[in-house]
This record gives sequence, structure tokens and C-alpha cells, in this order.
Amino acid sequence: MNHKIARFTTEDYSIASFNGESSIFIRHFSRGANKVHFLIVHGALEHSGRHSDLVSFLLEKYLNVSVTVFDNLGHGRSGGTRAYVESFEHYVDDFSKVTEWVNSKNTSETKNFILAHSLGGLICLTKILDPAYGYSFPVQGLIFSSPCIRPKKVLGSMSLPILEKLNQFMPKLRIPMIYSGKDLTRDSERANDFDTDPLIPKYMSVRMAKEIMDASDKMTGLSYYLKISSLFLISGSDRIVDPLSTLLFSRGVDKQLAEIVQYPDHYHELWNEIDRQDIFKKMKYWIDKQLKGSP
Repeated sequence: MNHKIARFTTEDYSIASFNGESSIFIRHFSRGANKVHFLIVHGALEHSGRHSDLVSFLLEKYLNVSVTVFDNLGHGRSGGTRAYVESFEHYVDDFSKVTEWVNSKNTSETKNFILAHSLGGLICLTKILDPAYGYSFPVQGLIFSSPCIRPKKVLGSMSLPILEKLNQFMPKLRIPMIYSGKDLTRDSERANDFDTDPLIPKYMSVRMAKEIMDASDKMTGLSYYLKISSLFLISGSDRIVDPLSTLLFSRGVDKQLAEIVQYPDHYHELWNEIDRQDIFKKMKYWIDKQLKGSP
């Protein structure tokens, strides 16, 4: 039986992208005193609206809560050339601006959690772990769903040397999408939603593919430096990112800080899988432990 969700406020915002040329779409949900704030970071080619079930779950289970979602540059309702980024740094800098915006909505009592899927996980980890960036956003915990530590399906039959050459001369060349909704989730309805969503492009630019691969290469040996409580949700039958690389990365984090949950038969989009409500409950159990242990 579904519980009635108490009334909440929904507000849409637009902030300037760090590149100074585009806008970033933000949707903010809130109810009551802002005691816990969840920031959701979506994956490649999709957009924040694809995680509406997770948003609904959080709004149902927490009373004094805020949930913020946004669309990365070149995605969804944000500006920028579709499925293109000049530099991975632009994703990270926009993420930084969004965390600043989130913090502006908080009080000194608010506990922040970042929930990041796939490319969103790579963006978040780059911001936190790459020494080229500073990280000052106060966060109680991180949840990673199939983080893009090492992509499997980006190039298709294209070799890395060819990608390198195309990136020099034709960075906006479109690589046709080599996966469909059925590669992302075993839920046929959610798979069809992906295939028919007009906000999801059916391609990725050469430059975007190259920037993602370069960023993932930098991430491999940095897990030791992750000093924030983290929950890693790993899809064993992931066709988009390599689950073994994610497992090895997560095992490099201090065991006192990292919890790892593996789903052997699940596909890439755990938050859109057939048993996503059970996954959400596992996430809530972990979140509540972090809240209980906080001062």
C-alpha cells in the first residue's frame, strides 16, 4: 500500500554554467525544516528526470528534507551542445557551482548527501579526489550507483588511436549510440522510456567520449584518498561500465568508510531496475546510519 506523500514545494532554477555561455537547469524539492539535503547527479546522455522514482522515495521517507537535481552541461534541459563538452573540467566546475547553490539553501544543521550515478559518480569523484580541484562542500555521505570508473561501451568498434585523431580534427563528430534501454535495465517500461525520451540524444560526441575516458583513467589509483563515508552499489551484469574496476576501486577506500553492495544480475541503471524500491530501502538504511552517527 502506498503512503500519501506530504505536500512539498517544487521550484525550477537556472544558473550560469562555468563556461559563461550556457545555463544549468536545477529542480529543487523541499518540505519542512531543511534537516537533510540530497543532491542527485545523473549519468551520461540521460537527465535528472530519469531519476524521479528515487526523488519520490526520498520525499516520502524523510519529513524535513530537500532534494536537488540538475542536468549536466549538454544534457536534458541545460544549455550547451548536445552530448558534447569541451573539457571534463566544465562538468566538474558546474558541479561545484551546483553544490554552492545547494549550500545556499541549507542551514548550519543541514546534513548533505550526494547520490551519483555513472558519469555523475565520475564527476563527483574527480571533484573530491583530483588534486587540481579544491573541495569544501560539507557532505555527510556519498552514494555511488554504477560509477564510471572504467567505461565499457563508449567507442564500440572504434579504436582509441582513431578516437585520438578524430578528437584533434572533428571533436563534435557524433558517435552513434551503441546501447539502448534494454542494456540499461531489465524493467521494460523504463527501458522503453530511455529509447523514446526526446531529451536523450542517440549519439555521443567524439570529444565527450575522449574526455570521459581520460577522466576515468585519472581516477583509477585515487580511491585511497576518499575520506568520506561512501556506499558503492555495483551492478554485476553492467553492460556500460566495468563492474570489476568499480569493485577494485571501492576496495581501495578505507574499510571503515566504504560499504559495498553488489547486485550480480542487475544492469547498469540500478535506480531504474525492476527491484529499485528494495535498492532504495538499502540506501535509506545506510543513510539513516550516517545520520544517527553524526554529531
